[in-house]
Amino acid sequence: MRFRKLVLECGIIAASVAVVSAPSAVSVSAAEIVSGTWNAETEQDNSGSSELMQDLQEKSEENAADEAAAAEDSSAEDISEEEFSEWENKLLVVVEEDSSLNIRAEADTNSEVVGKMYRGSAAEVVEKGEEWSRIVSGEVEGYVKNEYCVFAEDAEAQAEEICDTVATVTTDGVRLRSEANTESSICEVLDTGDTLIVWMSEEETDTSAEAEVQEEVAAGTEEQSEAQEAVASETNAEDETTGEISAEENSEADAEDTGWVAVEYGDAVAYISAEYVEVELQTGEALSMEEIYAEQAAQRAAAQQAAAEQAAAQQAASETVTASTGTAVSASADDVTLLAALIQCEAGGECYDGQLAVGAVVMNRVKSGSFPNSISGVIYQSGQFTPASSGKLSRVLSSGSISSSCYQAAQAAINGADNTGGAKYFHAGSGNGTVIGNQVFY
Repeated sequence: MRFRKLVLECGIIAASVAVVSAPSAVSVSAAEIVSGTWNAETEQDNSGSSELMQDLQEKSEENAADEAAAAEDSSAEDISEEEFSEWENKLLVVVEEDSSLNIRAEADTNSEVVGKMYRGSAAEVVEKGEEWSRIVSGEVEGYVKNEYCVFAEDAEAQAEEICDTVATVTTDGVRLRSEANTESSICEVLDTGDTLIVWMSEEETDTSAEAEVQEEVAAGTEEQSEAQEAVASETNAEDETTGEISAEENSEADAEDTGWVAVEYGDAVAYISAEYVEVELQTGEALSMEEIYAEQAAQRAAAQQAAAEQAAAQQAASETVTASTGTAVSASADDVTLLAALIQCEAGGECYDGQLAVGAVVMNRVKSGSFPNSISGVIYQSGQFTPASSGKLSRVLSSGSISSSCYQAAQAAINGADNTGGAKYFHAGSGNGTVIGNQVFY
């Protein structure tokens, strides 16, 4: 009997171990061997084991969800790092507007100059030292002094401040319109490679009246109340004219909603279909000395061509121009070429009178006292002539593809010929003013 009892007890122990290690049909079978019947204790063991498995499954699912969330966070961090890395190894040159930064073959001021960078030019930083950095920009590799550059996120911030955002035309025959719809008037027709400066709205808050109030309060003047009333009055006036003040900004918002890009066009804002332009921040790049020498040679060649045609242009102008003759302006061969190139851009397809009229507008500005007093100053004045800001003028100058009639018109305008009646502005299409060819002068 003791032996049998011992065997049964061993069976119970074995059954208990089986319940823990295999909480399914095995535990039921072991209990039946011991007692020969099903009992509540066995059912409780099975229930506890099932709950244990359910807990383990839930924890596994929670761990999987945590891992997925962690992977998503990591991916977001990678994207953020990727966005930042665009400028992480870049620099931007911040010399004065009319200056340049030498790129040298070695990190030494006595080393050979292999290229130049200008204000707003960017470069990849190969190696940054304490005083010099090795860079690559355009076709040039060499060393620049760190004191004339900013790096990484500082470079990005400076680029956004001093560089233009431009829209580059990607196909020929794209219409630039006065409003963000295809029913509005056409300002100009553009071709592949033409660039326009994207119009950026500026939130201008006029705080001058408030500043005056603060000064008067600080000084304890007797006019404090009047100044405060002036501020309130100005604020109310702004509230009443909100629609007028924000009309241009609303127009840009509409343009964005309807697939148009707002761009600068002289003193106004024009619109071009977003489908036909690529928009990006425009940073410059280095020019090698070979590129600089080639550009200078092209300019000399253009000047020589202008000088060779100058006598013929003067003779033709005296024979064909039936316009008033004003005071002639002293101009170099480079000035004649520059003016002829602008006429080529603005009126290359016009009749001679239309070409002369464009030259006359430039010269009227030079003489007016309200504009820069040089031909180049007038042509490159910010926001005035689209070809000068878009790069079209530069391409015409580089290629030298200027017609003899444009040279003729330029020289005649410099000599004082004016068939516009003193106009200082012009635009394509109809309007008030003197119509010459397909443009209106006023």
